[in-house]
Amino acid sequence: MSRLFRSLFITSVFCCLAAQNVSAQAPANDPVRFDFDGGIALQSGTDLSDVEGSFSVNRWFASMGVTYAWNRRNSIGLSGGGGTSPYDFDELTTIGGGAPWEEIDETRISLVGRFGIGETGTLFLIPSARYNGEKDANTSDGRTWGMFAAAAWRLNENLTIGPGIGVFSKLEDDTRIFPILVIDWKISERWYLSTSRGLAASQGPGLTLGYLATETWSFGLTSRYENVEFRLNENGTTPGGIGKNQSIPMVISAAWKPNNTVKLAMFAGLEFAGTLKLKNAQDELISESDYDPAPIYGATFELQF
Repeated sequence: MSRLFRSLFITSVFCCLAAQNVSAQAPANDPVRFDFDGGIALQSGTDLSDVEGSFSVNRWFASMGVTYAWNRRNSIGLSGGGGTSPYDFDELTTIGGGAPWEEIDETRISLVGRFGIGETGTLFLIPSARYNGEKDANTSDGRTWGMFAAAAWRLNENLTIGPGIGVFSKLEDDTRIFPILVIDWKISERWYLSTSRGLAASQGPGLTLGYLATETWSFGLTSRYENVEFRLNENGTTPGGIGKNQSIPMVISAAWKPNNTVKLAMFAGLEFAGTLKLKNAQDELISESDYDPAPIYGATFELQF
């Protein structure tokens, strides 16, 4: 936990904004807003499909940010934070000749801009710098850069929607480009579909189908695509190499929001289509394996003031 709070600067990713109503909103009396959130996600042990062994991973994260809105449609903010993901491979694991990595650290910092376009549009621009690496890895070798950009339009009082794109450098000489959907759709009085935030190392947003049970309680089904890569240290089976964990988590959540300041949530579900990859320092594939659907569960909190 101490490592987590020493690296307390993480991006409040693009989906934080998109999960709110992305149409014009009147600012609070104070144009400055502070956000603090965090949580834990626990993945239970799961078997590797193509090699011997199994693994589990626990993810801790925290983030903080400040936003200044100079009018009801335009704002800019700075956010940052960090987290850690300790992996636990069993003694039989053979991917890469043994346990390929242990504790993975992450730090991020971002600018978060929101700007009005015409009568009903909103433009989002979020450049960020990131570090993902195993404990004691070379910091400069674990840095990447990226940008989220999207535009959304309020088509009517119940639907705001628009396209976006994420462009991120990779740990070796390559770039990852992926599409984003920004949506805030009030399907009925209680049902909604919206862009949703991810956990810790997530690069892009997912989608949540939600149900407002009461004024303070809501429930949701969320899915997203996770693609996390990180630099390895010089002490493991692949010195200076690259690890990657890909999956599609799907979770059910219950959230309690008693006021506009506090939100607490619990979630549980499965990670599907999981794959671990191990590359050497020259970005050559050493080993990879799919893994069985993995149970995940955890809790998050959000503070806004």
